[in-house]
Amino acid sequence: MKKKYQELLNVLLLLFLYLGVFLFPTHVMSSTVNAINLFKEKLFPSIFPFFVLSFLMLNLGISRYISTLLEPFFYRMFHIKGDSIFIIVMSIFSGFPSGPKYIGKLYQEQKITKKESQYLLLFTHFGNPLFILGTCGALLGNVSLAGTIFLCQILSNMIIAIAFRPPKKEKSNLALSNRLKEQYKKDHMPLLVALPDAINNAMEVLLFMLGSVAFFMMISQMTTEILHLTPLSSAISTGILDLTSGINAVASLSIDTNIIAMLMLGFITFGSFSVHLQVINALRKTDLSYHYFFCGRLLQSAIALIFFLLFTHL
Repeated sequence: MKKKYQELLNVLLLLFLYLGVFLFPTHVMSSTVNAINLFKEKLFPSIFPFFVLSFLMLNLGISRYISTLLEPFFYRMFHIKGDSIFIIVMSIFSGFPSGPKYIGKLYQEQKITKKESQYLLLFTHFGNPLFILGTCGALLGNVSLAGTIFLCQILSNMIIAIAFRPPKKEKSNLALSNRLKEQYKKDHMPLLVALPDAINNAMEVLLFMLGSVAFFMMISQMTTEILHLTPLSSAISTGILDLTSGINAVASLSIDTNIIAMLMLGFITFGSFSVHLQVINALRKTDLSYHYFFCGRLLQSAIALIFFLLFTHL
C-alpha cells in the first residue's frame, strides 16, 4: 500500500511539473537562465578550484600525509584517525557537497569504515568559505555578519561531532616520522593521470550541482506563480528548495539585516533540497544511509540559529 501511494505521488508531481512547463514557459526558461548565471558567476568560481585540488590530493596520496600530521589534534577531539581527518578538513575548505562526495569515494575504496562514514555524514556539511564571506558578505553589505554565519555553522557542526563521537580506539605506537615514511611507501597515481581524474571528478559534481539548482529554481518559480506568494514567503520557499537562489532572494528583501543573515544561515545549515539531492547522488553507489546526513542538518540548523541569536542578541 505504501508503494502504491508513493507511485501516485510521483505521478502527481510529474503532472504538476508538466502543467507548470506548459502554463509558464517564459518563467521556466528565465529560471533556467538564472540558474546558469548563478552557477557561472558564484558557484563555479568559488567551488571548482577547491574540488580539483582536493581530488588531486586524494589521487596523489597527499591526503594521507595531511591526515597523519593532524591526527594528534583530531584524535583528541573526535576520536578518529586516518582518511576521516582529511574529509573533515577538506569539507570545511571546499564546502558542500564535498563531505558526502569524499565519504562515498573513500568508503567505496574501503579506506574508511561504515561506522566512520555514518558518523562523518552527521557533521561534514559546511558552506564554502569564499561563498559565505565573499558572496553572502557582499549581499549583506557586512563581511563581519557573514563571518558570524561562517562561525555559527562551524561551531554547530563541532558540537555535533563531539556529542556523537565514537569511543577511543587503540592509538598507534609508531613515531610521527615513521608513520609519514609508511605513507610514502604506499602507491599513488602519477600526476599526469591524477590531474585529469581530479578534473573529471570535480566536473561531475559541479554539473550535477548545476542541474539540481536549475531544476529546483524552476519548481520555485512555478510555485510562486501558482500560489501568488508574498516576497518573503517566496524567498523562504526558494531557499528551502535551493539555498543559493534563496540567499539571493532574501538579500533583496526590505527587512532587518540580521534577519536576512539568520535566514541565510538557516538555508546554509539545512542545505536545501538541491544540496540533499546532490548528497543522495554522491551516496547512491554505496549502502550508506542518507538519513544520517538529514538528521545532522536538522540538528546543525537548530544549534547554529541558537549561536547566531547569542552572538547578535537579536
